[in-house]
Amino acid sequence: MVKSMLIGVTLAAAAGPAFAQSNIAQGNIAQGSAQRNCLHAGAESAADRARRQQAIDYAMKVNVAEMIYGIGPRQNQHYRPLEELANLPAVPAGFAIEFHNDDRGYVLSLKDTRDACRYAIFTDQDRLIYEAVPKTDTGGIVPLGTR
Repeated sequence: MVKSMLIGVTLAAAAGPAFAQSNIAQGNIAQGSAQRNCLHAGAESAADRARRQQAIDYAMKVNVAEMIYGIGPRQNQHYRPLEELANLPAVPAGFAIEFHNDDRGYVLSLKDTRDACRYAIFTDQDRLIYEAVPKTDTGGIVPLGTR
């Protein structure tokens, strides 16, 4: 991500201050010759902010529901499938959900299908909530011993 940001700053400096202010500050990221408009960066609209907050709230409610079900000795703790968890709201519009569980834990991801930058929220049995966008530099193949 740092490499991508450095490339973006270099391109912005070469194009002039107007480009840097309008594109980097608003969350537009240079990727080759294509521009991506990130919904959850810089100038996030009120509607997108509300959808993002609904997704974060959904993840918190899954964590609470799993915690309530899992009260008791750690060796007897089991995690329920998503469809067995009570009082969960609807998944926010535009978010794709994945949920996996077993006796040891669970993992939940909510990915914004409307966002060109592919913003996502993740959580698991540790109940920490992560917000991220994927790394844009695929890196290619790096031979062993060259890093």
